Amino acid sequence: GGGAGSLRFDANGGVIGYEQTLTGTTDNCGGGKTYWNTWVTCEEDGSLGHCHEVDPFTGYTKKVNVVAQGGNYESFAYDNTDPDVEARFFTTEDSSNGALTRYTPHPNAFGTGNPYDILSSANGVYNYLVLNTADGTFSWSPNIADGEISASALFPNSEGIDVHNRILNFVSKVKKELFTLDLDAGTWTKTSTVSGAFNLQPDQLARIMGDSEVLYFCEDGGSACDIHGRDSTGQYFTIVRGDGYSTETTGLAFSPDNQFMYMAFQGNSNVYSFWREDGLPFNGVVAYTKYHAT
Repeated sequence: GGGAGSLRFDANGGVIGYEQTLTGTTDNCGGGKTYWNTWVTCEEDGSLGHCHEVDPFTGYTKKVNVVAQGGNYESFAYDNTDPDVEARFFTTEDSSNGALTRYTPHPNAFGTGNPYDILSSANGVYNYLVLNTADGTFSWSPNIADGEISASALFPNSEGIDVHNRILNFVSKVKKELFTLDLDAGTWTKTSTVSGAFNLQPDQLARIMGDSEVLYFCEDGGSACDIHGRDSTGQYFTIVRGDGYSTETTGLAFSPDNQFMYMAFQGNSNVYSFWREDGLPFNGVVAYTKYHAT
C-alpha cells in the first residue's frame, strides 16, 4: 500500500477534514515541503521508488524529477537561498549505499510562471554528496557511484533532512549521527544523536524557528520511540515519550502559528496533537527544559 493524505485543522487545532490526495504509489515514507507550499512524498520501494508532488489545496499530483532513478527514498528538502541558482532540492535514500541527491532544475523551469513546472521540467542536473574525511570538506559529483561509495562508508541509510540559512542537516539512522554541511564554506561535521532517552535511531527532522531555535527528531529502531529536540547549543531534550508504543514516531509537523505540534505512532496509524500549557507557541521561549545528561 501507499499514497498520501491530507488532514485539515481549524485555528483551534480541531480536525475538520481528511482526504486521500495521492493514490497508486507504494510505501510512501517521509518527504518534505516545497517553498511554494506543496508536498513532495517519497516512495521507499527499491528500484520502483520515486518522488511525487502533491498540492492538497488544488488536488494536483505528479511524479517529479528530483531523483534520477528508482530507490528507497526517504526525505526531501529545498534551498532557495543559493547565490548561484534559483533553488536546489535534496533527497535522502534509506539504503546501505543510498546516495544523497542534489537536484538543480534547468533555469527555464523557473520562468514559466507555474511553480508546478519547477520539479517536472526536463534537463535538470543531478549531483551526489561526497564527504572528504581528510580535510572535512565535501563536493557534489555527477557520478552516482561516487555518492554511493561515500554513503556506504559514512552515512548509510540516511533519513531526515533540513536546510536553513545555507546549513544542511541530515541523519544516518544506522550510524546514529547528525551530519551538518555548511553549503557556503563547503565543510561538514558530524555529531552523535545518542543522548539520554534518545538512544535509538534518528529518523525524520523538523525545524522550528523563533525565540528558541530547535531541530526536532522522530525516532525509529525500538519499542519506545520518542520525539526529541536539539537546541542551538547542541543540547538534547525529550518532548514526547513513546512508552508502550512498539513502533516508530513519524509525521512530525507544526501548525502555521506554531501553537500545535502533530505527530504519529506509525504502527497504530494514530495522529496526535500537542500544545503548551503555558499558551506559548512551540517557537516561543523554552523554559524549565530538562535536558539530557551529558
